[in-house]
Amino acid sequence: MLDLKKTYQGMEKSDRVIFTLVGMTFFFLPIGTAPPLMCIILASATALFSGKLVDAGKMLKSPWAWPLLAMILLPWVGLLYVPELTDVSWDYARKTHYWFYAIVIALLPVDKRAVIWIVKAFLAGLAINALFAMIQYAGLCQPPSPSGIKGYFGFGVIYSALSMYLVAGILAASFFFRSSSQIGIKVFNLILIILFLFHITIMDGRNGYMTFLLLSPMVAVNIVGRLEWKKVTLLCIIFVLCMSFSPVLQKRINGTIKNLKLYKQVILNESWGKDVISQMPRFYLVRAAVDIFMDNPIAGAGTGGYRYYTAQEQGGAQSHPHSNILYMGASFGLIGLFVYLWICWVMFEQAWRLKQELSGYFALSIFLVIFISGFFNSQILDSGPALFFAMGYGLLGRFKSSDQWNVQNGTEKCNDHHLDYE
Repeated sequence: MLDLKKTYQGMEKSDRVIFTLVGMTFFFLPIGTAPPLMCIILASATALFSGKLVDAGKMLKSPWAWPLLAMILLPWVGLLYVPELTDVSWDYARKTHYWFYAIVIALLPVDKRAVIWIVKAFLAGLAINALFAMIQYAGLCQPPSPSGIKGYFGFGVIYSALSMYLVAGILAASFFFRSSSQIGIKVFNLILIILFLFHITIMDGRNGYMTFLLLSPMVAVNIVGRLEWKKVTLLCIIFVLCMSFSPVLQKRINGTIKNLKLYKQVILNESWGKDVISQMPRFYLVRAAVDIFMDNPIAGAGTGGYRYYTAQEQGGAQSHPHSNILYMGASFGLIGLFVYLWICWVMFEQAWRLKQELSGYFALSIFLVIFISGFFNSQILDSGPALFFAMGYGLLGRFKSSDQWNVQNGTEKCNDHHLDYE
């Protein structure tokens, strides 16, 4: 077990405070929305008043920062040409503050030991929340209903966000399983994987089911220890079978199949009345986003423009199309798509080079769950996932700003390179 005191050694007092608050941010992500935001805001304030942000100038000149700055500026530029400025327009522009937190994390001089504790804090928050969800599922406690949605969410985070955290947690726990040489540590992380998977299956998040299934081969490879297709395939099948026993998942899938039959009839008949749209909003949202993009292919409809155009349709005003790609395309056209894919590529490329180390693998896990789930949810507009995405991006940015680390030939090195992930 790594001594937390050693993690603080060599850190300045302000760095210790920022590091602690960043760890608390990851811990509280699965538990609520306000606590992690409060922690990261306090971390940012500490960085500001301690003078840490003075070093941001050099870091912002690196290629890592360019797409980050573009993601911050684009929604504000979109306010200049949106047909009608609304509260939604200003709200989406203000959401760019999440990307500033990537800069705060990138400026924190953490080493491998510190990254381990950050990830452990995230897993601890997930585990506590999942255990509480099990109590709710057992009927020992009444589950909360955030935003009027019922489900076994633990302390109340909406399932669309919580499912993403759980998948990332499963990937991180599988990395610890693969990297540790101690049987006890392996068993503990295997229990975490089972716990998180159980929590996914007792929620209604179809996006979470799909994202996990697509990424389950990565989990299987870590558990097997190497790429053996027969064992990996067998383990993935076991994952599917275990999930299929969940009555919540069965009900959700049956409802989806029923809805798909309705969708087929509507699409063939091209019947888009308001009563039909209320039953199948997703297809309407996609169609509206594509129409807006085709009418405004270069720069889109502007920040919040999606709501302006849908307000004139039979389906009524809709804030966003529930898709990162569709939102960026409808709001900012080809420019928006380029910027979004640009930051995704930079994050993927840097994380992939460092995938053998925890920091790179964790950042890669965050990217994959946000990117995949982002096809069916506007994760970059949701407080939790947007913050999660930004902090994962920030973990990679520190390689550009910290002299303690050296990235060479895809290998992450630090002064404590003999550490085991335990």
